[in-house]
Amino acid sequence: MKISVVVPTFNRRKIVTRTVEALLAQSLPAVDYEIIVVVDGSSDGTGLALRHLPHACQFRVIEQENRGPSAARNTGYRAAAADLVLFLDDDMLADPDLLAAHLAVHRQPSRIVAFGSLYLSPECAPSLAAGCFNREIGAFYLERKRNPERKWEISDCVFSNASMACRLLDEVGGFDESFRKREDLELGVRLLNSEVQPQFIDNAIAYQFLDKTAADLIHDAEAFAVGDVMFARKHPHAVIRGQLNWFAQQARWKRRTLKMAAAASPVVDCCLTPICACGEFFSRTPVLRKMGLRALQVRRRIRWYRKVRELGFD
Repeated sequence: MKISVVVPTFNRRKIVTRTVEALLAQSLPAVDYEIIVVVDGSSDGTGLALRHLPHACQFRVIEQENRGPSAARNTGYRAAAADLVLFLDDDMLADPDLLAAHLAVHRQPSRIVAFGSLYLSPECAPSLAAGCFNREIGAFYLERKRNPERKWEISDCVFSNASMACRLLDEVGGFDESFRKREDLELGVRLLNSEVQPQFIDNAIAYQFLDKTAADLIHDAEAFAVGDVMFARKHPHAVIRGQLNWFAQQARWKRRTLKMAAAASPVVDCCLTPICACGEFFSRTPVLRKMGLRALQVRRRIRWYRKVRELGFD
């Protein structure tokens, strides 16, 4: 066994089934890898559906009570038969050569964590969520591919498609299970502080299949705010782009503007919600989609900051 793939999931039976089917079609020989799906308290029949999938490689479904993605990932890697583990999110469709690309980087024992590429699945219908992905995560990986020598930042640590030796995870204690968002960033800080080297592999590709709405993204923004506050309190000296300690160092007018918008968020939401709805409904019309995307990004930022203030971090 050369590599174990760990997929945490919660109530996403249809999507995770597609993720597993793509993993079962890898170019790597079936004897060289295993798939471990950790069903984190799902109530939609995920475990039963997965167990009915025909498979050639070793395939396990572990079910546990709902404890969050960090706990699910820890459960998965600690059950792994291989010394090398790849974490893949449950909405990622793996390129056929994904596992082979990760393995190639780890041929020699080394203290590295390998991050593959994440792109939007071409099967996704046009939506504001898809547009946000392309402007944010997708744009980051396209830029990384164009400029592979760019310095790796801690904020770039995303474990939706990442591999490392299990012993490195053991050294730092695995994922912090108190985090339900920003667990990637928090683990990344501890790994990089322990002299684990990040390495980008552009040919290890996973495609994200998005089924989220604008409302889902706004809800996520509030959840990320909780994770950001937890991160700032656990790592008070870490100044990382996009995080609270970094934001506190920005120009006063930027902080003041966001505070005012957060204080008036119900009014702002009333103004921006129709624009988002229009952009979502007419997502195939470029001008309206662009307006909706911008409105959604503003709403997400304001909701994030309002939640931060509610948690007493200002």
